[in-house]
Order: sequence, then structure tokens, then C-alpha cells
Amino acid sequence: MTTYKEIFGKYVKNYSSDPSSDIEGQIWYNSTSGTFKSNLNIGGAWASGGNLTTARRTLGNAGIQTAALAFGGLTTVGINSTEEYDGSTWSPGGNLGTARYDIAGAGTQTAGLGFGGQTPSTAATEEYDGSAWTAGGNLGTAVFSNAGAGTQTAGLSFGGYVSVTNTEEYNGSAWTAGGAMGTGRRALTGGGTQTAGLAAAGIATVNLGSTEEYDGSAWTTGGTMNTARRATSLGGGTQTAGIVSGGIAGAVTAATELYNGSTWTASGNLTTARRYLAGAGTQPTAIAFGGLDVGNANTAATEEFTDPTFSTKTITTS
Repeated sequence: MTTYKEIFGKYVKNYSSDPSSDIEGQIWYNSTSGTFKSNLNIGGAWASGGNLTTARRTLGNAGIQTAALAFGGLTTVGINSTEEYDGSTWSPGGNLGTARYDIAGAGTQTAGLGFGGQTPSTAATEEYDGSAWTAGGNLGTAVFSNAGAGTQTAGLSFGGYVSVTNTEEYNGSAWTAGGAMGTGRRALTGGGTQTAGLAAAGIATVNLGSTEEYDGSAWTTGGTMNTARRATSLGGGTQTAGIVSGGIAGAVTAATELYNGSTWTASGNLTTARRYLAGAGTQPTAIAFGGLDVGNANTAATEEFTDPTFSTKTITTS
């Protein structure tokens, strides 16, 4: 009979406890349980992170999973507080100059950009340096419930209320008009860069599952989402590696979808269904935070996404 070593060139290792491993298909023997075990790739999955200090919805966002930025948002009123995430804990940052909610964001934790929002509706832009916000150039059109992408010196604003097809580009000091969206929408999600932007979901007269891609001058149609929705996570991913989670799809949803530049596929659900949340990071390592839960309460919950995620399985003969 052919042995495992003859097939793979090595023996099955013996451990008293399961090792930590990100190698799919790795096999070992657990001497404590007396069983053979292996790693199985279960795809993308969400796990709990540290809670925001202040529960809020329709907040602004920037950064990555280990260096995220949350700012503004709605409690019972629009707020100006900023929080910074280090991969496990949120801590206070510098306050926005103008308290607001339904605000869009872009950039990084140390070079963030916040623009638009309700105060009521505003065109104000602010730039963050890692400790304080300062005024930037105003949007050409006051807007809220818009989406953002790009960086502090090459930002992108698109969609929103009331100018739902409007696109504007930021150069670090001033906004100029870009190409109009094909489908006007608000409460949408965005990602990518100023020259490779991604817009998905949102609402016109109904929830939308359509996607549009921006090349720096014009929007073109991309793949259609599996679940039409609005008020999803705002931000996170790129034009060829997008991620959308949560939102309203008839009811509040926890569903997550991943985009590869042409097609959306379902991935692991959020552990907490919610809408009007924020998101940041990339498709393999994203973060979702804040929002409004199924009980219509603001939430401080933070979740971290990892793809691939591995699960230990016991090998049986049946």
C-alpha cells in the first residue's frame, strides 16, 4: 500500500494541540484527541473587532483594517468626533471642523479626506493629517449620501442627494467636474482610485444592484450584484477587488459580496446585520464599523474580514 510519505515526500507531523496554519490541505495528527486533522479554506469570513467609542451611523471612513479612520455620523444629531483604529482598539482623534452625517470619505488614517454630508447639505471638504482636520476646497455642488474614493490629493466624489449623477475630482486643493454617472443614485458604496473608481448598489427609485467603473473621465457599466441594496458599507476595495457588505435589501442584510472586475460573488456574512455602516481596507482584509442594527439602534460594532479564512477539520473515513 502506498504511504502518505511516498506520495508527498514527508511524514504526517504529530502535535499535542492543533497548530496555527494558513496552508490549505495541511494534515497532522493530534495525539491528545487521537485524530487526524487538516486545514480547510472556508473563504472569506468576518470576526469581531474592537467597538467604536461612540455608536453612530452614516459616518465617514478612510484607511485600512489596521489603520482605519471613522469620522462624523449621526447619533441623535450630527457629530464631529473622529476615531482611529489600530487593528484592535479605537481611540479619539481630532474633531471635524463641521459636525455632519451622510458624509463621504477617502484617503488614509494620516491623510484622510471628508466631504459633503448633512448639516444640512454641505459642500465643505476637510483634510486630516493624523491629528487634526483643516478646511480644503469646497465641492462644486453641496451633496450628501454620496460615495468617495481615492486619496487626499486625488479624491473622487460621486452620486448622492440631490445631484445623483454628479462626479467631482479633487487635486488636493480644489474640486472639478468629472464624467456623469450612467445611473443616478444615493446611499451607494464606492472604492478604488480617482482613475479607477468603483460605484455599486444605492437607490434611485428602487434599490440597485448595478455597478459602474470610472477611468478618470467616464463611467461604464460593470457586473451586476447578486443582491440589490442600498445603505451598504461605504468604502473598501478596488475596481478589480471590491467588497460590499450589509445594507437594506428589502430587509436589513448581513450579506457580503466580492467583485473581481467583472463578476460579483457571495462571501461570508457579517455577524451583525446592519445598514448605514462604514467600511475600509481591501478585499482580503477589510473592516466594517458602525451603522444601524435590525432593532433600529446605532451600533458601535466593528468587524474584520479575512479572505481566505481557514478552519480546522477532523478527518474521518466515512
